[in-house]
Amino acid sequence: MDEFIGHWEQCDEVLGSSPFVPAVPGKPGTTLVAFELMRTGVLNAQTEVQARLNNLETARGQIRLDKTALLKVMEDFLGVLDGYYQGTSFYGGRPLMPNLGDGQDKFTKPMIDAMTLWEDINGAAAPSGVTVPVTLTSGVNQGTFASMISALQFGYLAAAKAERRLKTARTERTILEEAACAVMKAYRTAAPQKLSQHPALAATIPKLTPDPGHTPDPVQASATFTAPSTSHVVHAASTDADLDYYELEGTNGEEWNEEDAVNLGRHNPGEANEFTVTFALTQPDTAVALKVYVVLKTGRRAGSAPMIVRRPA
Repeated sequence: MDEFIGHWEQCDEVLGSSPFVPAVPGKPGTTLVAFELMRTGVLNAQTEVQARLNNLETARGQIRLDKTALLKVMEDFLGVLDGYYQGTSFYGGRPLMPNLGDGQDKFTKPMIDAMTLWEDINGAAAPSGVTVPVTLTSGVNQGTFASMISALQFGYLAAAKAERRLKTARTERTILEEAACAVMKAYRTAAPQKLSQHPALAATIPKLTPDPGHTPDPVQASATFTAPSTSHVVHAASTDADLDYYELEGTNGEEWNEEDAVNLGRHNPGEANEFTVTFALTQPDTAVALKVYVVLKTGRRAGSAPMIVRRPA
């Protein structure tokens, strides 16, 4: 869109009183000013998607923190069972520890089983060495454990809301991008005739797809976290004869999505093969996915394998 705006400005300059107003079939023509507003809309939509991604990643990070804390409490509670309740009816209901990577239901059920078992133990006679109601050495009691489980459920709800809002933001962005793409196609269709008296401009109409040619080989790259919120990326050099520049792109979270990726920087061949960026890692236990792209003079490009950088909890 930026390339089209630059070319469009030149067109309107040479066309004078008859500016270029390409029309999408079945719709009114689009002026340069209107197209610039479309560009602003696309930018705003992408910013909104990034904000929604950040909210989702923050919610997921909080879930991981909550699950980690719950696992520690459950481990301590099961230690009490193992130490004092073997051979009792309570021990027969001993739940198994879930894993940090388990989904909501698989993780929550054994936690609820432990919570109710803890409640039953508090209401029964205690074996030697145990005082009821049971309070762990960390100071956590059954009520606190129940509240922690409840907080986790609200965390999952927050993540579900964030995910739904992200879907809406992505849909709105797609609608704007498709409308802009239709205008650019109409521009390319109408521009040659409109610029018939201006061959230099006609020869430089922006393209929507790269020129024919080969696709470069991707480069090896790695990324590390630097406190408090920085990602440091290093990559190998490309040996492609048509190399134009390197580009770094990133998305919030561990899941790479090409459409969500934003440009985080670029450098030319011969410069240091590294990037240092502060992007998205605003909260503990959040992550970003990064890719280094090799971009050729034809516009063709290839990205490295996604690199995940996580800010420690």
